[in-house]
Amino acid sequence: MSAPFPSLEALITDLSRPVALLQFEVLLLAVLLWLWFSRWLKPSQRHWPWLGRWPWLRAVQPLSDALLLLVLLSAAAQLLDALTGVAGLALVVSRFYGLCLLSRLAVVGLRQLLPLDVVNRFDVRVLRPGLALAAVVVVLAQVGDVQLLWRWQLLQFGEDAFTLGDLLLLLLGSYGLVAGTALPAWGLAWLCRRLFSLAEPSYRATALVLRYLMLGFGSVLILATVGVNTTILAVVGGGLSVGLGFGLKEAFSNFLSGVWLLLEGAVRPGDVLLLESPHGEEDPCEVLELGLRATTLWRARDNVELLVPNQTFFTQPTVTYNGSRDSCRRGQVLICVDHHHSPDVVMALLEGTARSMADVMVQPPPQALLLHYDPSGITYAVRYWIRDPMKGITIASDLSTALWHATTKAGIAIALPKLSIQSNARTQI
Repeated sequence: MSAPFPSLEALITDLSRPVALLQFEVLLLAVLLWLWFSRWLKPSQRHWPWLGRWPWLRAVQPLSDALLLLVLLSAAAQLLDALTGVAGLALVVSRFYGLCLLSRLAVVGLRQLLPLDVVNRFDVRVLRPGLALAAVVVVLAQVGDVQLLWRWQLLQFGEDAFTLGDLLLLLLGSYGLVAGTALPAWGLAWLCRRLFSLAEPSYRATALVLRYLMLGFGSVLILATVGVNTTILAVVGGGLSVGLGFGLKEAFSNFLSGVWLLLEGAVRPGDVLLLESPHGEEDPCEVLELGLRATTLWRARDNVELLVPNQTFFTQPTVTYNGSRDSCRRGQVLICVDHHHSPDVVMALLEGTARSMADVMVQPPPQALLLHYDPSGITYAVRYWIRDPMKGITIASDLSTALWHATTKAGIAIALPKLSIQSNARTQI
């Protein structure tokens, strides 16, 4: 097979022709004019207050410089075509730059409709690399035969051949499926949300399920296009089904639990969950992301992210503070004082100390209770309400410290455990 592209010497000779050099010079002149106009039109002079009525146009305003460059490049290409009749290179450059500008406009529009992080990831991981790859293909198409390069044989298997196009399809197609299916899935989910009035949990669930369907269908389509036997794909699918029943039972259970949680909306991003620590204490954690395998939580006390399997929420009781409801939480601090102190005095002191705390809510007011009599003293509780469940442990610690200072100042003794005479005698022996 002959080489699909000319040698480097032939390429330099082709680009050094007077017609090609003239196109380069005109394009350079258009860029210099754009730089001069951009410098003359300062940002302060391009402030358009009337854009406040249309948020979309205000979002497009930063692209005004790019639009000006597109106009100058297109004018240069049309001028060359009118004067010389040869403007292939200039037309290719202006049209490709127009495609890049159109992609920027699409990103601006998508940011108004879809989640910002999804659009930004698609822009950085798929759109910009795709444009760079398209630029390479356009340049190669001007100097050689791209189709011949696509059919370049790398391996031969009898009558079948593995070409460079098959290799690129496997690599780029797999990357595109992993990095590029999120945005189309969210777009279709947004359309379903508008048509069927889906709630927020159902909207997120639809987006994730659609993405996994795209991944599965796209993988099969790529393998079939490359030439993998469909019988082999069926055997592999059967093996995966058996694996789901045995080795991947936990993963499949977490997957179904994640879909159910997304549809039900019992646990949503932004909610605060109380997880029991190994020491028996309740750690408040905020839900960051609800995935199809595990839920990502953020624990404030040590600034770490926790991955909790989704099926945990179906097998263990979980206390949650939903952002759509009242997120206030009731806290409690226990204190034990000597028997000879008046309960009325102690409870008034507890309530007054709790009311003096800045993070304790005024309504409902703090309430002190006498819980029970112990051999060492009387156990009291002061119950109060806070607005931020993530600060529950910190507020309880601050209130406990304030109660220690208040009881010490009032002369109220904290009760200490008292050992019986029998226990003392046994200890001495």
